[in-house]
Amino acid sequence: MLRVARPPVEILSATDIARLDAAWRTIISEIGVQFEHAGALTLLQEAGQRVEGETVYFDADWVAGLVAQTPSTFTWHARNAERSLELGAGITTFAPAYGAPFVTKGGERGNGSLADLRNLVALIQDADELDIAGGVVTEAQDVPVEYRHLHLLRTLAVESDKPFMAAVSSRDATLDSMRIADIVLGGLDGRCAMTAILNSVSPLRWDERMTDAMMLLAEHGQAGIIMPGAMLGAMAPVTIAGGTAEMLAEAFAAIALVQTVRPGAPVLIGSGLPITDMQSGAAGFSGPELAQGVVLGCQLARHYGLPTRALGGGLTTSQVTDAQAGWESMQILKASLDGHADVVMHAAGWLDAGLVTGFEKLIADVDMIGSLMVEYGPIEIDDATLALDAIREVGHGGHFFGVDHTMERYRTCFHRPVVASKQNIERWRAAGSLTAEQRAEVVWRERLEAHVPPSIDADVEREVDAYVAARTLELG
Repeated sequence: MLRVARPPVEILSATDIARLDAAWRTIISEIGVQFEHAGALTLLQEAGQRVEGETVYFDADWVAGLVAQTPSTFTWHARNAERSLELGAGITTFAPAYGAPFVTKGGERGNGSLADLRNLVALIQDADELDIAGGVVTEAQDVPVEYRHLHLLRTLAVESDKPFMAAVSSRDATLDSMRIADIVLGGLDGRCAMTAILNSVSPLRWDERMTDAMMLLAEHGQAGIIMPGAMLGAMAPVTIAGGTAEMLAEAFAAIALVQTVRPGAPVLIGSGLPITDMQSGAAGFSGPELAQGVVLGCQLARHYGLPTRALGGGLTTSQVTDAQAGWESMQILKASLDGHADVVMHAAGWLDAGLVTGFEKLIADVDMIGSLMVEYGPIEIDDATLALDAIREVGHGGHFFGVDHTMERYRTCFHRPVVASKQNIERWRAAGSLTAEQRAEVVWRERLEAHVPPSIDADVEREVDAYVAARTLELG
């Protein structure tokens, strides 16, 4: 986690914000937002909103009031209390890639498996740069889909002690998520133990599964990550302004529903608008527009007093861990830090527009995050760091290698990357002329070899395993 030691970048003027505010109000009241969920429609109608079929025409002031009552801060509790996170408190936290059906490792691409999931969670657990175990780090495609979520949840809850995310692939998955969180935390008791990504079906529609998960999470005090599915040029206008107005309308409609279900329920609002490649129609999870959308979305979240989750981790459309992956990921990661996002999703491992979680990419991204933590961290200026005594000692034309000031600090004075090479050409060749991707492979294999799972109470582990076994039989 990181407290960014510089003011957030703000690219919207007060006039810009006022125009966006007027736009989402127009959309939500005149065009309306659809909910494919009878219970949600009934609830909103009983709350005084106009419902025609599946479309809700909202009173914009009513929605704004409910957005305002949403908590600006909340605690995301972990099994290990020392790893719990205070979101909305000025700390940026990092979560791994989410949702990929495929993995790459050692230069080979294949279907994700339960063994891959467990190995990735082990690497995430041991990476100090990552604060969150994640969710579907990869799909365990060798486990039948009917109960795949149970083995995902067991892996996240037992094999990591960091906060984790709910499975929301079905109503059963959402309920199972909360039961397993209840077991490992020794009772939820109103505590938020998980978040979940909730995507709209842009434009202006929330489907039954996402709406159901949203309402269940709210009922139990768990945090939905309200992330509209707007993609500029396809499910939203091609302009950032139009896409943002649509995104706010979709998000605020959902937040109003959440607050109607349970006043004070925590949420995070998503920021970042991917683009559509207008030549091919492919999703563009990279580039300057996405970076602008992340910064802009974070500014709006602060304006409305909402914690934010940035669609702004190590995003790239590259299929491999190459130079393109590096520059695209750095651009989006820096945007997340410039915006002071509370949760940076997909911060490590993302490849091929989210289709792949890469073992090498995860390690490279973790190295990048470590570097950015130094760049965006504080600079100490005091008597010790000004080093005037050392400057006097060296004088004119000397060097600082052997002075006490250097000797006391040389082991820790500069960031030491894990993947990036600092060798000269001769040493690099002698070491095998390894590329950054190959060096990252060496690192993850060494880390898995040395991995020691986090401790967990034996009775808790047995209870989780018994629950997973029983539910697997029921669902299978």
